[in-house]
Amino acid sequence: MSADAVLDDLHFTAFMSSKICHDLVGPVGAINNGLELLDEETDEQTRAYAFELIQFSAHAARARLEYARLAFGASTAMGSEIDLRHAEGIVRAFVEEGKHKLQWDVPPGNMEKNKARLLMILLTVVMPSIPAGGDIITKMTGTLAEPQFELRCRGRNARIPEGLEDMFTGRTAAVDPRSVLGYYAARLADAARMTLTVRKDGTDIVFTAAPRA
Repeated sequence: MSADAVLDDLHFTAFMSSKICHDLVGPVGAINNGLELLDEETDEQTRAYAFELIQFSAHAARARLEYARLAFGASTAMGSEIDLRHAEGIVRAFVEEGKHKLQWDVPPGNMEKNKARLLMILLTVVMPSIPAGGDIITKMTGTLAEPQFELRCRGRNARIPEGLEDMFTGRTAAVDPRSVLGYYAARLADAARMTLTVRKDGTDIVFTAAPRA
């Protein structure tokens, strides 16, 4: 990534915080709405709906928090590697919360933190490629020390998100809270000495992260 395309730390921190808060506002607000319904309504069907809303929203909020903690957080207990089996459970709950389905063809084992986080972040970055929902087919080749990732997005009206190609190649610093995860993926790829690409393959969108030569 070129020096001109590197976001200063203050803006990067603010954008990442805004993104995480935005992702949590929806389910937390829905929990509050459900609690208000329980407090105000006596109709049994309405109360049953409120319980379902609270349960679903609490599950979504937990999935998003657990994902954010592993993908963005820093913990001395975590060490320098991430258990990919543990990561799979967390990203599956996050990705499959709505209309997306995850196919995971990644071997178990421990992977260096930046590379494992890059895979996790890419799963979030690729989801807007299939806005109507669909399959995200995730494969890893190579070794745990030198992995190569391929994420194939298959669904109706699949497309490459605007500006992502430029962000992956470091040609732009036009970052905001909506696009900051693409920028974060590019920064992680730099740290892991990997190259990101995205292309259209028929009706699919294919993302790759490969070791640099």
